[in-house]
Amino acid sequence: MRRLVADLGGTNCRLALSTAAGQPLQAVQSYRNEDFASFSDLLERYLRDTEQTAITEMVIAVAGPVNGSAGDQHAQVTNRGWDLSSRDLSQDMGNIAVCLLNDLSALGHSLAELSEHDLAEIQPLGTADPQGQKLVIGIGTGFNVSPVIATDHGVVSLKSEFGHVALPLDLYQALQAQIGARATDFTTIECCFSGRGFAALYAAWAPEAPQLHNAAAIMAAASHNDSVAAFTGFYAELLALLSRNLIKGFLPRGGLYFAGTLARNLLTSPAKSAFVRAYGRPDPQFPDLTAPVFCILDDGAALKGCAGVALPNR
Repeated sequence: MRRLVADLGGTNCRLALSTAAGQPLQAVQSYRNEDFASFSDLLERYLRDTEQTAITEMVIAVAGPVNGSAGDQHAQVTNRGWDLSSRDLSQDMGNIAVCLLNDLSALGHSLAELSEHDLAEIQPLGTADPQGQKLVIGIGTGFNVSPVIATDHGVVSLKSEFGHVALPLDLYQALQAQIGARATDFTTIECCFSGRGFAALYAAWAPEAPQLHNAAAIMAAASHNDSVAAFTGFYAELLALLSRNLIKGFLPRGGLYFAGTLARNLLTSPAKSAFVRAYGRPDPQFPDLTAPVFCILDDGAALKGCAGVALPNR
């Protein structure tokens, strides 16, 4: 097997070669999407740079919804406008097997491949059930979740568009207590829990402060500005409230697994303590309903997930 695997995000694309599931990936490269007119152009550049030939199959994780069935899948890259077709890519590569999957589904497939060094344990509350359902939570450019179930036939990573769900009442009330009428601007989960949502919420939290226009700038300022640090602590508490809602919604006895740049930067910063305090409060309705929390640290996790996906026989 010579499987080309790719993690196609809204800004960057990472590619590698997999020769066997569970084995180290080879020829790992990263490219900025803005340097290419299409994914096909980017793929051609990778094959040329790494001198790859005789690719037998390809699995691509896409930052966006994937539609269609095996052999005829379609996806559009969020914030890029690139349209991908598994059929067209297969023909371009010599009629090889091509599979498209959502990037969170790829992360779900990666969980079995990650070592303890690839994960940060955020909250060990409760004991993870190795056979229990897990929940991958992606917070980066956007927001989404993917329930992950291990079966005798492999990993099943379910689809969702949870970021478009209306913001739960307890989260809205927490926002209202801090920013008043401006809370009405945050109508969905993604409006609050995403890179853009993080920046918009900071602007509402500190309207008179000098503007920090993106999540990276806000997290950097938190290390030396007490007001910004207070905001990141508040945001971490909001994330804990959301997590408690997700536990009730998905029953992830196997644990919550956060992914994405914003989630990682927040939960490995001093704001982690605010998350842990809020997350650990007993739920008056379900005091025994708990799940451990982890953060995926490995930037190549989605590639490992792509390498582990079982393709249907052709």
